Amino acid sequence: MKMRFQQLVLCSLFLFIQSLFISCKENAQQDTYSQYEDSSAIAYGPYRILKLPITKGVTIQNPIQISAGPGGFIYAANASGAIYRLLDSNADGIEDEAGLYCSVADNGLHNPGGFAFRGDTIFIGTREEIRAYVDLDKDGKADSSWTFFRDIPQSEHPYEWISGLCFGKDNCLYGAVTTDSWNAGASPDPNGYRGAILKISPDGKQAERLATGIRSVYGMSFHPDGDLYFADNEGGGNRTEELNRLVPGKFYGHNAKKFNPTDSTEKPVLSFQMELAPSGIEFNSTENDFGGTAGDLFVAFYGPAERWKRGGIARVRISKAESGKIELTEYPVADIPKLSDLAFGTDGSLYAATHGVADYWYNPIQESSGGFYKLVYDPQLKIKTQQKRSVNQETFSSSSLEKGKDLYKTTACFACHATEDGQELLGPTLKGLGNRMSREEIYESIMNPSAIIKPSMDGTKITLKDGKVLLGRIVNANDQQFDLMLIGNHIVQVNRIEIASFEKQKKSLMYEGLIKRLSQADQECLLDYLQSLK
Repeated sequence: MKMRFQQLVLCSLFLFIQSLFISCKENAQQDTYSQYEDSSAIAYGPYRILKLPITKGVTIQNPIQISAGPGGFIYAANASGAIYRLLDSNADGIEDEAGLYCSVADNGLHNPGGFAFRGDTIFIGTREEIRAYVDLDKDGKADSSWTFFRDIPQSEHPYEWISGLCFGKDNCLYGAVTTDSWNAGASPDPNGYRGAILKISPDGKQAERLATGIRSVYGMSFHPDGDLYFADNEGGGNRTEELNRLVPGKFYGHNAKKFNPTDSTEKPVLSFQMELAPSGIEFNSTENDFGGTAGDLFVAFYGPAERWKRGGIARVRISKAESGKIELTEYPVADIPKLSDLAFGTDGSLYAATHGVADYWYNPIQESSGGFYKLVYDPQLKIKTQQKRSVNQETFSSSSLEKGKDLYKTTACFACHATEDGQELLGPTLKGLGNRMSREEIYESIMNPSAIIKPSMDGTKITLKDGKVLLGRIVNANDQQFDLMLIGNHIVQVNRIEIASFEKQKKSLMYEGLIKRLSQADQECLLDYLQSLK
């Protein structure tokens, strides 16, 4: 009996010491986290938002991609071409070093906008090709590479890339090829790969065009049930910032003239409300709780153009009703500016890449810009009850809205901007504007429209060989002609052989200070109306 009592005492003492050790370790970890928490970032749940102190190794310069990779490491890519691993040099749970893995620039490649891995091999989608890299001697650096797939048209346009790479259970590689609709130097595309989603055979020798009518798909991810989802940007037939579910053979709305769809456009399964410009997407594992979000889709947002404080993360819960209908609900996760991608790590934390400051084409203008965040689930934090996030939550009087709507129709806004789905006009649609931009941002865009121009909305000046000058926006292009939308929303076809010169315009096609002659009261009514468009 005495021996049994001593064993129980020793066992209890061991468990106490073990719990004390775990508690001390957790407290030490929390102290480490507190050093790197970013107070400017806003979380909408029990998450600590840490700004990773990457101070060693590769210089961080506009990271465009982040993904889990071989060995359980998180990999990232600079816009300039460097591919690197995020390393924890002092084993404190916080990555502080970027170890170079390879550089696609060494192979003459550009725009590393896609990342996927199979076993120990990494596949990088670029402007020119998908290239495979492998680290044979296991020293952390790729020592062998080869072209995996290159049967795509390419030009020097900075928006051309292969992105959204992911492997399916069939061992095939799925990827999205950016549209060529706005490219004045578009290359011949006999297979219609640009503006389409491709399924590439495991050996890279064959490709199948699965769906068409996409614009700029930066992120694709497989749902645990096997469905492939992808996010696309508003513009050129896409009415909203949207989430789509892949249905083979379907057309998704962009560049109808090129693909000439024979049936109706496949509608998005969700129109994002939280932010603009969805970039990377990834499904959380069904085994990773992460604050009750197992199996949910996480979405990174870049935010509107050069508005450097905009961007964030949302999650989407996808469920199926008994009828079989898919139901989707969007929730905010965090406000973090200029996110280009996100990925879950092996520890269950969510990593996000912030692109930082860049030029109009997203090219580097600083020696170092951007960085990485790590969202750590902490059940001790009080869960915020806010379930919806909107840039604008104001309410307006009916008289102000009526007056504002009348002003919208009489100040030339009506001529170039639609507020509902329908014919594409010269300027971006204003539907949902109140969810996308603050009152200050709307006013700034009206008074100084050239300060920030949405990509693909820039003007082009074309001089013909007969001396005629045309000014408008390219809405379609191929190797033979341009479709140019002129002021007044009239589209003309311009044959390339008739062109003497063309020049991209640095100024918006919209007049500056369009409402400066209105009284202050009238300006406020117009802004009320524009803010109410949700």
